[in-house]
Amino acid sequence: MQNIPFYIILLISLLQPLTHTLSREASFILPDTSIRQGIRWNLPVFMSTKGAVTQQSCTITVAIPKKRIILHDALTEPGTLFTCKKTTITFLSDGDEFKEYAITCPNPLFDSTGIALYLELETLAGMDSTAAIKILSFSIGNDVQDIEQVGGTITVLDPPVMQASTEGMDINAPNPFAYSTSFNYYMGKSGDVQFFLYNSQGKLIKEFPIEKKVAGRHVFTLLVDNPMDFSSGVYVIRMKTDQGLYHMSMVHKK
Repeated sequence: MQNIPFYIILLISLLQPLTHTLSREASFILPDTSIRQGIRWNLPVFMSTKGAVTQQSCTITVAIPKKRIILHDALTEPGTLFTCKKTTITFLSDGDEFKEYAITCPNPLFDSTGIALYLELETLAGMDSTAAIKILSFSIGNDVQDIEQVGGTITVLDPPVMQASTEGMDINAPNPFAYSTSFNYYMGKSGDVQFFLYNSQGKLIKEFPIEKKVAGRHVFTLLVDNPMDFSSGVYVIRMKTDQGLYHMSMVHKK
């Protein structure tokens, strides 16, 4: 057998332990949670990162199990690592099991370890007794970090029930918006659909015409006809179908 030079053997022996001691740059802990269906609640996302924490904006990509959970918002509070008053949520994709979103804070991180933010979630009725929320990626600026996750299992306490249909609205984009914004919505069954726009005090701003739509995915676009008469603030869009009522908040900023 051909002899291997000693310096190569030494180099290999020095490199091998490194493959086992290299640690991931960021870790996430999502509490395993038991919750009743139909409840809206806030899930803390604990994070620890070895990346530079005070330089650039941050983005967390999450996968939400579409059959049991709706993502309504990503909230920051005094003391959370994400320091922006309002996160930007971008809808990325809609798969068979999960909807994926990118949650961005344009401000730098407050610190390297703690609660990054809170996911405002709602538990839907359905057949699955458990679901799992996944952190898919994390980046500081253009630096995409290696991550690991612990927890994130959601256990539904109520007896599972069969959903009559899958309906609802995705988060609008852009949000905040100035002149127009759009979102996907879903009809579980063919029939009438109508949208209503309210301000944050519950006053009806605009009632849109009733439309007949087939079951499936559609797009709704909201246009600001008179920007001077449309003040900045939070607005609520209501979707009414034969199956029920659905609500979503959006932010207008001149």
